[in-house]
Amino acid sequence: NPLRTPRACGPDCGWQDVVMDLPKAEEVEVETTDLYRHDEEQAYITLMSQEVKSLNFAAEENYTIRFCKEILAYHYPDELPLGSFELLASNKIRSDEETLGEVFNGDSYYCEKAPPEDPEFTWVPRKEQVFSDKMLMQLSIWKKDWDAENKVYEPIDLSYKPYGVEQTKAWKKLGYLDDKNMLRDEGELIAEGKITDPARIEDYEKRTGLVAKLRKEHLIRAKDALEASVEIADKSDVDEALEWLRIHKEKELNKALKLLQRQEEGEEVEVEEEEPEPDDPDIEVFICEPPPLRGM
Repeated sequence: NPLRTPRACGPDCGWQDVVMDLPKAEEVEVETTDLYRHDEEQAYITLMSQEVKSLNFAAEENYTIRFCKEILAYHYPDELPLGSFELLASNKIRSDEETLGEVFNGDSYYCEKAPPEDPEFTWVPRKEQVFSDKMLMQLSIWKKDWDAENKVYEPIDLSYKPYGVEQTKAWKKLGYLDDKNMLRDEGELIAEGKITDPARIEDYEKRTGLVAKLRKEHLIRAKDALEASVEIADKSDVDEALEWLRIHKEKELNKALKLLQRQEEGEEVEVEEEEPEPDDPDIEVFICEPPPLRGM
């Protein structure tokens, strides 16, 4: 098995491939009880799992991720055959070719969030262990799901799942989600042929017509009209929608009624779709994502 070792530092300081003899997977002594053993002379690593007993063993800097997988497959041939799982560190799937020295190099954990604009916000992602420090290092074992239809293991998806693992996964396969795993506009999905059920299409058309009436004839904000159209039983009943707004969105409905009165008196009015920003700079405004539409 090829391993990678560091060249002596100089003008070409870096990594080079050399052929070295690795021990066989069955020759590596593993511990399943004392998962946190480590000392100052010898580096140890624990392969953590919730499905099988985690493994702890003495590790060398040039051990590859592939070799760690082989150790797991040897001890758990039925539960963890090669190809059925990945090893993660620092919130990232690690490639088979990476060595433990490359994985545990002190880099920050991967984080999808962009750096905050607030200069007083000092949080930063935690940093990974450094192999040479001989501190206990950990890799997480992530089992892949089996695709029974195509008879293959599915790639692991670490992206944000706003609708829960199973629902997000199902909608993603159907093409219902955008690149941030949020539901796309229902009209777009119908236009693209991703939604073909006649009942759902009819329901959407009724809701769209109701929203248009509420906005044009009653000056209801778009998001309030949309929410009412989803919640009421008869998707084409304006009176039922107004009653729902009276009960659940009284403040917003009263604003719309005042606007409507001013309009009837001849004044040119405009619906404020968003809440005005507060004058007090110390007030923080938190905007939450809307809930998924019912029926999706």
